[in-house]
Amino acid sequence: MEQQVLNFINELSHKNIYATYLFFFINSLLQILFPPYPGDTITIFQGYLTNSMNFNKYIMIISTIMGSFIGSLLLYYISYKESDKILNNKFLIKLFGIDKIHHLEEWFKKYGVFFIIINKFIPGIGSLTFIAAGIFKIPKVSAIISILIANVLQNTMLFTAGIIAGDNMPLIKSSIKEYSNIIIF
Repeated sequence: MEQQVLNFINELSHKNIYATYLFFFINSLLQILFPPYPGDTITIFQGYLTNSMNFNKYIMIISTIMGSFIGSLLLYYISYKESDKILNNKFLIKLFGIDKIHHLEEWFKKYGVFFIIINKFIPGIGSLTFIAAGIFKIPKVSAIISILIANVLQNTMLFTAGIIAGDNMPLIKSSIKEYSNIIIF
């Protein structure tokens, strides 16, 4: 599978370098919009590819950060706009209970900006945090700044891990596993 991805990206980069940057932009967008998507893994792999295939690392990391940032903002704004519908959803009220929802809202408003940044590092949870920030109407400026900080920190860290790992695929796989273990801990 890895070799197929390498071949695909190598072919794509020889045909159109801008399509390669677009591919990684879309990858990071999908990472946010569809949390089961292995975007973190691909971002580490992207750092390795950037180094080994001599891509412009600044354009590459900016395309990745922009993709995840735009996806994060999209989740935040949709949930912000639809928060009343979501909070009044009978299924959610029945599933969680109105008291728990209000307790979560108070808790999130107290620590929300901090948790936006921290939860970005937990695979699959970051997207839910952006949705919660919108539902509970975390102030837009605070939310946008914390979403930007979270995306810059996480993507830069993953991208750099791929560059450091270099052509050592076992080290890349080990880095991904270690990253997951640290985040889960």
